[in-house]
Amino acid sequence: MVEPTPSKDAFLVEHTDFSLREKIEYPNGGISNFYDNGKDMVIIDEDICAHNSNDPVFSYMLITDKQNNYMHQFNRVFRFLGYSHLEVDKYLSKNEIIMPINHTRNVGDRSEQSDVSPLELHFERSFSNAYGMNALKYISREYGICDENGKNYFLDYFVRTKDEKYAVEENGVTYHHPQIIGEQKYKNQLRKQNTCASWGIKLFRFSTEDCAFENRIEDDIKQYFGNDPSNFIDNGLKINRSVELYEHQSISLQEIQKRRAAGIKAFLIVLPTAAGKSKIVEEDLREFAKNKKDFKGLILVPGINILADWIQRIHNSLPELEDKIDIRTYAYMARHYTELSSN
Repeated sequence: MVEPTPSKDAFLVEHTDFSLREKIEYPNGGISNFYDNGKDMVIIDEDICAHNSNDPVFSYMLITDKQNNYMHQFNRVFRFLGYSHLEVDKYLSKNEIIMPINHTRNVGDRSEQSDVSPLELHFERSFSNAYGMNALKYISREYGICDENGKNYFLDYFVRTKDEKYAVEENGVTYHHPQIIGEQKYKNQLRKQNTCASWGIKLFRFSTEDCAFENRIEDDIKQYFGNDPSNFIDNGLKINRSVELYEHQSISLQEIQKRRAAGIKAFLIVLPTAAGKSKIVEEDLREFAKNKKDFKGLILVPGINILADWIQRIHNSLPELEDKIDIRTYAYMARHYTELSSN
C-alpha cells in the first residue's frame, strides 16, 4: 500500500474511507492515483494528456491493462481527469442508477449495423475462440445506455451473465489515447465509463496494442468474464456475420476438403501465427463428421496445456462430437497406442 501525504491529497482529506492503493507515473510526466475503500475504486489522472509533439506517446497498455485488472477486482471503478469533489461525489453517492423509461427511450438502436472494424472482428474472434463458435449469441453490439441527463452512449459490446453485466470497448489508440485526443475528448470518454459504473456495468478496454497478443486476450476474456459460458444469458447479436470464417480460413478448409475427395488423407496447414489454424481444424471436424454415424476422431497434441485447450474447444464448439473424439498427447499415444482400437 502506498503511503499517502493526507495534507496534500485533497481526495483523501474528503474521502476518509478510501486509501491510496497505487500511484502510476507516465513517461510524459502524468500521474494516475488509484484509491479504493475495499469495494469501489476511484482513479484520478493528472496531466495525463500532456504531449510534446516531438516525443512519442506512451504505451496505451499502461492504461488499459491496469484498469482492466482493477475493474475485475472491484464492484465499481470510476475514473476522472483531475479531482473535483462535486463530480466525484455525484457518482460515489449513488447506488446503481435505474433509468426512467422516458430517458431510455432516447437511446437509439444501432445493434443491426453489420459494419465492424478489424479491431472489433478481432475481439469477436477471440471471444469465439474462448467460448466456442456459437458464443456470439451472448454478446450484444452497439448497446445503448444514457446518463442521468439523458445523454446517449453506445458500447461496442455488452455481455450479461447470471451475476454481472459487462461491456467491452475496442479502443484504437489513435482515437482513445489521452495524449492524442486531448483533454475534452478524454473527459467525454471517462463520462461514458463512469456512466457504465453507475449502471452496474463493468467496462473493459482492449486496444490495438492489447490485441497484438492474441492468446493473452483470450486468457483475459476468460479471467474477466469467467470460464463457464453456461453462466451467460443469451443477449444475442441481432445480425449474423456474413462469414464466420476469415477468407484465408475458408480457402484452407476448401483445399482440405478437395484433397480429401481426391483420396489424400494427410494435410499440412501453414499459416502465420494467430491466423486461426485451430478454428480450421474445428470446422473440418464438423464437416467431416456430418452424416457419419460411426465417426470417431483422434486429436494428437504436444503437451498438456494444448490438450486442455482442445478439450475445452470441443466442449464449447463441437459438443455433438464430444463423446466421439479422443484428445491425447504424443507421449501418451507412444506408450498406449497398442491398447487403443483403430475402429
